[in-house]
Amino acid sequence: MYSHHSHSGEYVAHGVDKLDDMVARANEMGFELYCLTEHMPRLDSKYLYPEEKTGRTESDLETLQQKFRKFMDHALTIKRHSHGAKIIIGMEVEGCDSQHIAYAKSLMEQYPDVLQFCVGSVHHVNEIPIDFNQDMWTEAVKVAGNNFKQFMIDYLNMQYKLLTELKPLVVGHFDLFKLLCPQRLCVNTQTGDIIDEGSPGAKCIQQLSILHEWEDVESLVVRNLQYIISYGGLIEINTAGLRKKLLDPFPGREFAILAKSMGARFVLSDDAHAVSHVGVCYDKALKYMDEVLRLQELHYLSDNSGSLEIKSVTIDSLKKSPFWENY
Repeated sequence: MYSHHSHSGEYVAHGVDKLDDMVARANEMGFELYCLTEHMPRLDSKYLYPEEKTGRTESDLETLQQKFRKFMDHALTIKRHSHGAKIIIGMEVEGCDSQHIAYAKSLMEQYPDVLQFCVGSVHHVNEIPIDFNQDMWTEAVKVAGNNFKQFMIDYLNMQYKLLTELKPLVVGHFDLFKLLCPQRLCVNTQTGDIIDEGSPGAKCIQQLSILHEWEDVESLVVRNLQYIISYGGLIEINTAGLRKKLLDPFPGREFAILAKSMGARFVLSDDAHAVSHVGVCYDKALKYMDEVLRLQELHYLSDNSGSLEIKSVTIDSLKKSPFWENY
């Protein structure tokens, strides 16, 4: 089994457990590949999360730098002594703005013997985190004119900037913008404005097919997917969506089925932030890949003497893995 995206409490403030314990759990479960991908450091205090702030801005930013350097050293030690899962080291990119995307590129160039790939993710829209809590998500939507369609457009345009400037090998949680969307959020389907339930033209966002409702949003999704496919990128099926009580992993079925129809390749990730998250909901993800997406194969990374290769396994073969005895 494989995971291409993980974190630990040692190197990210919203994580829980030690990196060694995360890897030990992956070994215990029988993972063949476990990628270590802590967040790259952020450069601007406006992107610090509440739990990272001590009131000393320069010190807080330097702490992120120190943690990342320690992570790379620690991950290398784990990789050299690993007797279970194969370890590939990467980082998760903070696609906040052009400065951070350029910094991500420089980190990849500076540490080629450590960072073998990156997970390209967007966690901020209009400089506001969209996956931290409900208040921040709501504020990000307000900055987009309190318009859900514009919010998605802003997200997809930032994602496209990340894709074109960095070309991340793995694209993280493609449709993260939906994570904290309230169940009863209503929009005007003509404009995308958020309005009260019961207002003329109001429709619950959960009842909408986003791609069919708004052609301009669909065109941006198609554009982003086409670009990922053009440079050989991989889209992760990220089970954190299931862990956080969404119907599907990331990307949800509407986006994943479209990506499949265009020829996209998928990898699997648990996006673990704690020992209890390792391999979480993989049984549900298998059902999603097999019965909902009807995938024929799943891809994964392989380290061939320091050079990464992309390999695949059929879903039928995956089903026969002893890994599923964990569930």
